[in-house]
Amino acid sequence: MKNTIRKIAAGLAMLIGLMSAITGSRALLGLFDPGYQTFPILILYNILMGLVSILAAWLIWKNHKQAFTLSAMITSGHFLVLISLVTVFRDIIAIQSIHAMIFRSVLWILILLMLIW
Repeated sequence: MKNTIRKIAAGLAMLIGLMSAITGSRALLGLFDPGYQTFPILILYNILMGLVSILAAWLIWKNHKQAFTLSAMITSGHFLVLISLVTVFRDIIAIQSIHAMIFRSVLWILILLMLIW
């Protein structure tokens, strides 16, 4: 059962990582217009964290001893960015960006809980 839960967590991490890296890269390269103002620094963050999430997925899959630490760092990073989006940048950031960061944060909490279990 633990092995199955860990593999599901790895799959979720891979999915969110691929989504962030691909969508962010498309937006940064001008291949995708989300329909609202974007901020290149936030897009770069999303791409970087997408790639880190792919690494975390691999570590989780392999049951590597650093999988939990990296997953906790990703979760913390997303929450710090989310807090800054709703406080410092709330008047200039698109609500879609806030929703996307909430989605990532909640999903990474779920992944962490799966790893703890």
